[in-house]
Amino acid sequence: MVNRMTNTSSVITMNVEKLEEVTGFRYLGATLPQDSTSATEVRIRISMAD
Repeated sequence: MVNRMTNTSSVITMNVEKLEEVTGFRYLGATLPQDSTSATEVRIRISMAD
């Protein structure tokens, strides 16, 4: 995932295969977006509370 705040990315390989670059992912139950904001996580948690 590229951090848009610093606009940096890295090429990460595993078993000679480049890992896919994603725009967001879930880690320990929290959604981590590419833009480092919490808006997506807040929307998810509000919808879960209904």
